[in-house]
Amino acid sequence: MKKSLLPIFWIIALIGMFTLADSFSLKSEHFFGLADNREQNINFEYPVEIIQTLAVEGEDTLQGMPILEVRRNDLASSQSTLDAQIRKLELDKQETQATITSKIESLTANKQSTSADIDQQIHALETRKQLNLQKRITLADISDIAIDLSQVVPEDAEIKDLEKKRRYAIQSIQAEINNLTAQLNATSRPVDAQIAELKGNKAELHRQNQSLRVTAQFNGRIGSVHFKSGDLVAAYQPIMTVHSAIPRNVKGYIHENILNEVKIGQTVWVKSIGLDHNAPPLEGIVESLGNRIVDYPERLKKDPQVSTWGREVVVRLPNKNPLLFGEKVDITLTPKTPFKWPNIIKSAQALINNLKKPELLHKSQMATPDIMNNIEASALLWNAKENHYLLLSDEQDNNKPGIFILDKDTAITERLILQEDTSIDDLESISADGDYIYVSSSLSYNKKNELKAKRRKLLRFKYQQHTSTTQQEIDLFDTLSSLIKTQPTSQVATFLTQAISDHSIDIESHFVKDNALYIGFKAPFINSTAAVIIKINNLEAVFAGNKTTADIWQIIALTDPDTGEPTQLSDMLLLDDQLILLSVSRSSSKNSHLWRYSLKDKALTNLHQFAGINAEGVTYRPDLGAVVIVFDEGKGQTSKYQTIKIPDVGTIK
Repeated sequence: MKKSLLPIFWIIALIGMFTLADSFSLKSEHFFGLADNREQNINFEYPVEIIQTLAVEGEDTLQGMPILEVRRNDLASSQSTLDAQIRKLELDKQETQATITSKIESLTANKQSTSADIDQQIHALETRKQLNLQKRITLADISDIAIDLSQVVPEDAEIKDLEKKRRYAIQSIQAEINNLTAQLNATSRPVDAQIAELKGNKAELHRQNQSLRVTAQFNGRIGSVHFKSGDLVAAYQPIMTVHSAIPRNVKGYIHENILNEVKIGQTVWVKSIGLDHNAPPLEGIVESLGNRIVDYPERLKKDPQVSTWGREVVVRLPNKNPLLFGEKVDITLTPKTPFKWPNIIKSAQALINNLKKPELLHKSQMATPDIMNNIEASALLWNAKENHYLLLSDEQDNNKPGIFILDKDTAITERLILQEDTSIDDLESISADGDYIYVSSSLSYNKKNELKAKRRKLLRFKYQQHTSTTQQEIDLFDTLSSLIKTQPTSQVATFLTQAISDHSIDIESHFVKDNALYIGFKAPFINSTAAVIIKINNLEAVFAGNKTTADIWQIIALTDPDTGEPTQLSDMLLLDDQLILLSVSRSSSKNSHLWRYSLKDKALTNLHQFAGINAEGVTYRPDLGAVVIVFDEGKGQTSKYQTIKIPDVGTIK
């Protein structure tokens, strides 16, 4: 016993020295900030008239709740002017087309008439030629004189002249017809372009008219209301403000000495300087860093007479926190732990115990998790016919796509075997239509900014038991790229051009219905905040190698109800006239959301929020009347599942 005391005291002394040194180093690894709130400042870039304010100062608001309605007086007249211009251009186009078409019809009739007249003359000459020939034959018989039937007669020359005249006349008239046809097409193109431009302006005015009814972007509280019903408001004049109900972030200043130790997405610990020192700190995420060195605010300086310089930083706080607006907080880069001798003694004793059993440590380090229990789940599908799930893993194992069969209790039973020539990777979404199962890659570029052929595929197959029986695949990336060429002026072409050119394309959801493929894009956003779902028509033609058409089906802004932050579409499915959507936070906080979107009235409802975890896939079980969500816990961790009842839904599409 006495022999073991000396090593223990040495270990305690060393741990104490390192702990003390670490506590001293914390002085250069923390900075101060002020709790701040998210604010929605409502104004317009044009003069408006207040119709009604739908909320009062201090009233709590929910995301999507209408709070203000205004009128733009010049909007109706502008729309009427555009309608008149469009009608005038369309009438001018119709008049020009009617005039040219009338000339073409007249020339066509003239061509037919001229041809008929000349044909009649030729027929008359041929008749006269036959009569003269009969007369010559009769005279030859009477006079018993032989005649030469091959002798050229005057009618032959006249007939050749008339045939040549007919050919030249028809060619001349046809040339005029071709010229007028070309004029007709050339006249239509510029007018069509003008009409398209005016219709685009009209659509923009319609969008502006819809945006005149303002809704809350996040859950919060009405701050100030500066105008009342009937007031006229100048452009860019603040009308109303909405604040978050609790502080959503901290604005701090990083001292120059620790400037390079802080990164966007890094976890930091936030603690009020006025709370109990034993209270645990809040975990925050560094959301943004300033791009210049600035002077500290007076309140954060130790001595107002001494200038202190640092870099601005915004730290996002948890959705629930006890901080007050404007409260001063201490932000540390590493969690502070109280200096307690009992903890040091426990650590030393644990270390001695481990040193006595080196073989156990070796075995734990060499342990390898079973892949069947540690799958990086990316999508989930309930197959009601087979009474089991299909689970996708977005990584390959032994160069095989990761598609697994799960029983109704989400226990993995076996791997689905595809054909040997299957070449697909980064599996992200799965759906069913009829007897076919559809699986899509993400089409996203890898860390080396490369898009390999295996990540560009859409695969469909039929299977029995655990083996694929029928299988087809297409290059989905090529299909999307071809739409840019075949529909160059469409909105879908504009969106796809951006997604492909800047390598931001990322797909994690799709479904198939009525021979159409619906693709949900995780990235990029449209209008900086909204997720895009496009519809590709005639999917059978695509699998047959033919061209198709597409359009943007839905644009939905899935913003976090608490922070107003745009979230990314992770999965979707269609239940009757309702879309069930999954989305995940873009930041490292890993917050996820379950949504319901009504296709009938375009209403979006946040059904559930999941903090600190990535929701990867959602499927519907009619027998339970519920959706089942799969969560990816990361590499080497077992995926989790959650069943959530969804009221007022029917059959899956």
